[in-house]
Amino acid sequence: MKSSTTSRVVVLDKEQRELLRLLATGLPDTAIARRMSLAPRTLARRISSLYQTLQADNRFQAGAAAERLGLLAVTRTDQSPKAIAV
Repeated sequence: MKSSTTSRVVVLDKEQRELLRLLATGLPDTAIARRMSLAPRTLARRISSLYQTLQADNRFQAGAAAERLGLLAVTRTDQSPKAIAV
């Protein structure tokens, strides 16, 4: 994971949280794309964008960041973006 000495706020919308949750389950990209009704290339771009947001280089680091930030602990039912300071 890329290191940073300053805190910043990360905002994940509902779709990004769902993508993160599906990545954390270990599903392959093809299954995630089907569940989210996305083309495989669109999914790849969204995964890349999520990695950048979380300052992660791979799924493991993204999952670790999500767990550390409490993004995987509880499923939120509201539609509002969630802001997290990292």
